[in-house]
Amino acid sequence: MNTETEIETLKKEVARLRQQMNELTQFIHYTPPGEDDDGKAQAAYLNIQCTFFRLVHPSDQSYAPVQMMCHPDGSFISVCGKDEKARIVMAVNEGVPEWCLYDRDGNYKARMFLDNGEPRLDLYAPENKVGVQICVQGPEGRGVMGVCEAGKPRAGMKAIATGGAISAVHDDGHPRITLASTEDNGELLAISQDLKVGVKISANGLNGGYLTVNHQNGKAGVILGTTPLSGGVMLNDPQGNIVATLPAT
Repeated sequence: MNTETEIETLKKEVARLRQQMNELTQFIHYTPPGEDDDGKAQAAYLNIQCTFFRLVHPSDQSYAPVQMMCHPDGSFISVCGKDEKARIVMAVNEGVPEWCLYDRDGNYKARMFLDNGEPRLDLYAPENKVGVQICVQGPEGRGVMGVCEAGKPRAGMKAIATGGAISAVHDDGHPRITLASTEDNGELLAISQDLKVGVKISANGLNGGYLTVNHQNGKAGVILGTTPLSGGVMLNDPQGNIVATLPAT
């Protein structure tokens, strides 16, 4: 190879390298060491500008275990398994952050996100049905937790203005048993299908605790409580009129 041929070959190589460099500098911007806005020393750094980024291990380039993408409304990071299916996804869409875990079949296993600005964590059973739901609600920041079976509500626990409440829930989402605390006592309520209190146990009696068994219309039928001297029982008809008492009045 003569000198002219070598020079021509080098020119082509330089032109090719220049083209590659121009293509790379569209995405990669190098900032040398310097000072930040506060006058403090700042190390050199790279600024990479692109819409899609793939991380591939050199030993196996058949799949990208980590993928990052951005768009005008947000961005996401996906961490994949060897089958190239996502296992962890972190995303921000229209300002709403979300973090998800998936199984091998692509089903939800956990999801943490903001629901109308309130933090929420869902844990999933098979078929993408919620098994446990935890959230914080309202400006007071009251915690709520619910557990489900095949997506149907079964029990709930939440903070209320006067303390806390625990409920056993039916498929319709309404409680059947509720244990609640108030400012000065605790209550246990057994609730019928038509959402009327059937039995109430409370520690808020004048002289201690009391138990009330209600008629179907919700009015007290039997009241068992304490008196200053002993205990007392009151029997009422469905209209709330006293039928008998013990001790007799």
